[in-house]
Amino acid sequence: MTASSVTQAFVDATAAMVEDRDVADTLAKLLHDCATSTAANAIGLLVTDERGDLDVLSTTSHQATELEIYQLQHDAGPCIDAVRSGASVAVANDGDIKARWSLVGEAIVRAGFHAVQSVPLRWHGRIIGALNAFHRDPGTVDEETQVLLQAFADVATVVIVQSAELSSAELTEKVRLALAGRTVIEQAKGVLAQTNNIDMAAAYELLARRAAENGSSLSGAAARIIEDAQTR
Repeated sequence: MTASSVTQAFVDATAAMVEDRDVADTLAKLLHDCATSTAANAIGLLVTDERGDLDVLSTTSHQATELEIYQLQHDAGPCIDAVRSGASVAVANDGDIKARWSLVGEAIVRAGFHAVQSVPLRWHGRIIGALNAFHRDPGTVDEETQVLLQAFADVATVVIVQSAELSSAELTEKVRLALAGRTVIEQAKGVLAQTNNIDMAAAYELLARRAAENGSSLSGAAARIIEDAQTR
């Protein structure tokens, strides 16, 4: 899959969220695109339910569904590890797969897969599931593929979380908060422009650099700048 195709996959998923399309259909297409772009032969998506238990939400094939269910039954496997650790998993060797996950690893290899990857679904500090990729060719697993898999997992997370319909009041409040954040940023730009004798464009660039240097959000850096100015 080309870069433009990956972009189109993300565009389609985003459009589905704002157009109120069926979530199951959106995820099914997203997983298909994920498999194509990462050269995976099967993809599975697990999420935590209201009790905190993992369950299969979507897969690209019946074989993938069986392997995901098998992981749940044995409480072991790449998806389980990704959910528990909150970190990505990648194993591209039959022996390592079997050694790491015993019966589950043997089932994965027996199904014809010789490499696996799994990445967590993260939402505001919480792990709500994992995306699992099964490969027949171990050579298709590399760092670039892992990064791309996480990107698809992040999009899947947004699709799932944003699928809940908001009331008019809730939607209004989200817009209000977004506008409030923008107001803080504009105020901080004004402070930086005045104190550094620069124009607003340069002030924004300075604000962005400070946020990156401090590892904070743009609005967080803006709030600190305003607070410092008020203190002075």
